[in-house]
Amino acid sequence: MIDAGRAGQVIKASLAEMYREGRFLGGYRATQGEDVYVDTSVGDVARFEGKEWIERSGERVYELVYHGGLIRP
Repeated sequence: MIDAGRAGQVIKASLAEMYREGRFLGGYRATQGEDVYVDTSVGDVARFEGKEWIERSGERVYELVYHGGLIRP
């Protein structure tokens, strides 16, 4: 239902909107044409985890689980 190129476009546009708002983590939802990008996360910059996905016609067509945080020497 979605190819890698379209998924990349949706993610890039949605994250650009979120960053323009000065945000990095936390819930976010953006509509890009017929696709809806959703991001959920817990934690802060020191340690976080989350999931992003794209829905089309109410069906999840892409999903990514991520985690990260600060690395201390």
